[in-house]
Amino acid sequence: MGLNINATKKNTTVNIALTGLMGALVIVGTFLNIPVPVLGDRTMIGLGNVFCILSGLLLGPIYGGAAAGIGSGVFDLIGGWATSAPTTLINKFMMAFVCGAIAWSGKSEGRKAGRIILGAVSGSLTYCVLYMTKSLIEASLLGNAQEAIAVPLTTKLLATLVNAVIADVVAVPLSIAVRKSLERNKMYLGVVSQAQGRLSRVELHRLLTAVLLVIQAVLQIVCIAVLLPGIQTAAAELAPTPTVTAPLYWAAAALSAVQIICALLYSWKKGPYAYAAGACNLLSLVLAALFLFSSLASPVLVKYLPIGVIFTVLLAAALFFFFSRQRRAQKKPSAK
Repeated sequence: MGLNINATKKNTTVNIALTGLMGALVIVGTFLNIPVPVLGDRTMIGLGNVFCILSGLLLGPIYGGAAAGIGSGVFDLIGGWATSAPTTLINKFMMAFVCGAIAWSGKSEGRKAGRIILGAVSGSLTYCVLYMTKSLIEASLLGNAQEAIAVPLTTKLLATLVNAVIADVVAVPLSIAVRKSLERNKMYLGVVSQAQGRLSRVELHRLLTAVLLVIQAVLQIVCIAVLLPGIQTAAAELAPTPTVTAPLYWAAAALSAVQIICALLYSWKKGPYAYAAGACNLLSLVLAALFLFSSLASPVLVKYLPIGVIFTVLLAAALFFFFSRQRRAQKKPSAK
């Protein structure tokens, strides 16, 4: 008899132990890095993301996300990056979560090469977007000129893209080799075979829609709270008449709060919540498009154009998965 590890209540202890093991590998892998100085700041190229992606591929979205997030957060606490630990925990969790959700979708259970590759690449890109958004906000908080911000952000972007390539190139074949080795020895590694391993494509699209909406809404609230005072000050210096109205931005923040609630309800239970989540998605996408056009026409907002692009991409992706889920749900025959 082979060892069958799944997500039933009887195996909770085993699942937690495997999560802790992968979390420890994430910490060790992150210590294997090459520091890259960035004009008073720093970044690094290392193997941490390899084990984050590997966690998602082997353990699935929940346990893999926990291993990646907690392991990376612990590294920041003990490695001299303590102020970044909370955001690192969230960003690395989302990296492995997206990777595992795609790789383990349908009945693939982390075995189909196409979904493994798509999951790894999607997880790495998710982290790149979150990391660069965080870096842009931090750089803007320092009040540096646009030219001064561009150099460190470019360096960080190149470093995180290199890490993404390393992670995907190493983790994908390694996960396949580890799984085949275990199965040859009659050991089946599938800690989410009951919970996420059999997630239908319809439910996967619903989950991805909710995750993308929550990410965009949280980022938008943070950006408005952090960047709006600086934007208003810069606008007042250029023109005596205020060109940036705070109520409009705070209305967008209020919409983001509603969007978070609707997205969480939608992920928990379909039905009427789907219409509320879809309405928030459409309205937020319109506001993001308006912000893009305003940024192109305003010298004050133009340096925040990348934020608008990121928000638009996230909302467009969420809308795609939302309508894709609705179409598939209509085609799916109802249970008798």
